[in-house]
Amino acid sequence: MDGYDPKRHEVSLDDEGAALAERHRRWWERKGALMAWTADPSMGDLWLPLSDGTVATHDLELTPDLLDLDRLAGEAREPGPLERNGDQFAFVLPYMRIPWVEAILGCPVQATIRGGSMRTRSLVKDWDEWQSRRGQLHQGWFDALKELTSMLAERSAGRRAVAQTLMRGPSDLAEAALGPEMMCFSMYDHPRELGAFLETVTEAFIAILNTQLERIPPVDGGYVNYFGIWAPGTVVRTQCDASSFLSPAHYKEWFLPCDERISEAVGYATIHLHSGSLHTVPALLNVERPQAIQITLDPAPSPPPLSLIPTFRRILEAKPAIIDGRLTAEEVHILEEELPSDGCCILARYEP
Repeated sequence: MDGYDPKRHEVSLDDEGAALAERHRRWWERKGALMAWTADPSMGDLWLPLSDGTVATHDLELTPDLLDLDRLAGEAREPGPLERNGDQFAFVLPYMRIPWVEAILGCPVQATIRGGSMRTRSLVKDWDEWQSRRGQLHQGWFDALKELTSMLAERSAGRRAVAQTLMRGPSDLAEAALGPEMMCFSMYDHPRELGAFLETVTEAFIAILNTQLERIPPVDGGYVNYFGIWAPGTVVRTQCDASSFLSPAHYKEWFLPCDERISEAVGYATIHLHSGSLHTVPALLNVERPQAIQITLDPAPSPPPLSLIPTFRRILEAKPAIIDGRLTAEEVHILEEELPSDGCCILARYEP
């Protein structure tokens, strides 16, 4: 879609939307709370429309030419006001089941249809191999993401905000491209090479993010993030799931600077964590960016949500927090009673 102009599709909010956006602006400043109930869709089998008009029924190694971007983008909506769900704005994002950043870096993508997932295989086996391909991006995957983002913007008709796709952060990209063993040993055996690798993938992350932002229509001069929260500027969601097998010191030394740099590339940044892996919280609270922390509530054997109230409270003393996962009405009530309201966002998910 050469010549696509996202500003031509800029979304203007109605009075109710403008009032909600103002509440979101205040939430970023830790002034006021947000709350929404949202269905938690079952992952189930992997829906994967193919360019030959069929839907994949068997596992396959996925390449961008196999995708039917038209069906992934969905039908065009009728024009109308930006929809809302509780305190969230409705949004769409480029098909999040694809590990876009890893694919653009060159990692092979395996689609597991009945397993309901897409996985990547490591890209390099040693640092000499990485040096030979450093900075090379898979243009086919990059072009597919650009086109799909533009198609979503064209078809949303103001009814849905377009948000960035799911993008795994530098620690996750290191695990994907290098494998966990090479990633961990390199902190000791090849620190210079690992540092250069992280610089490269951080730059790639920012470039891939900016490519989407260039194609996303603004919403009243701002943008809506991956969690349906508007901000009066550009936004990003990053994550550090691979920190689950890193110590707090390793994360702080090697990967926190990368997450800070990504966060500094936009106006408003959120980092995704899991409730079973919150050892990175102290390091994140000691830096200005990312400004907000989102915690996905994992099922057992991870800690039950209410046992994490002291951690949630500690986060909210410094930054806005999004508590996101399966919750009962009683658990929501207790969280609202026990936690400071300023900067707290609860996204309670239920089984539809």
